[in-house]
Amino acid sequence: MKRIISIIILLAAIILAGSVIYADRTDRANEEALQYYLDNDGMERTEQPSEDEMIGFEHVEGVGVQPGMIAPDFTLTTLEGDEVSLRDYRGDFVIVNMWATWCPPCLEEMPHFVDFYEAYEDDNVEILGVNMTATERNIDGVQQFAEDFQLPFPIPLDEAGEMEDLYEIFAMPTTYIIDPEGRVAMNRPGYVSYDILEESYLTIRENVQAN
Repeated sequence: MKRIISIIILLAAIILAGSVIYADRTDRANEEALQYYLDNDGMERTEQPSEDEMIGFEHVEGVGVQPGMIAPDFTLTTLEGDEVSLRDYRGDFVIVNMWATWCPPCLEEMPHFVDFYEAYEDDNVEILGVNMTATERNIDGVQQFAEDFQLPFPIPLDEAGEMEDLYEIFAMPTTYIIDPEGRVAMNRPGYVSYDILEESYLTIRENVQAN
């Protein structure tokens, strides 16, 4: 019996250690991706960076819209029935968050986006909370979610499931920060805290203003 308990404890320790290592590697990789964007002054791209340029964060190579690339334009209808296009926000910073009501990390991070929106509503930054509606049971659940969390920013509905292919999304949630020229400055799959969101935005904004 003691041997079984020891094995269980050992397995739990291994799993915990693996989770910590993965989280640390993910954070470092995102920092490197952001630094790559800053070092290249938001270099415009129409294709993926070369293998040499991607050294240090191979885990995102060839997957998704990367920092430095022009963010693919999209036009969607919001929960309020308004049509929004990404190109309408040229000249402003745009934070695009891909989320769904069935996604636990999405629920956990959403209050941080609300807090950020309220803290920086006087800045030239907008949040688009793109709901992956094609994966939802119904829009009523999305509406209830928006009301429960009192979401103050537009909620475009991806009813056709086009965003998954357009942005090559492989994780939920996924958050992008797009600069005023329409270039992706940050691509972060997974949970985003207020501190990460604020630090990333302020760093990118400072770089844009410096240039």
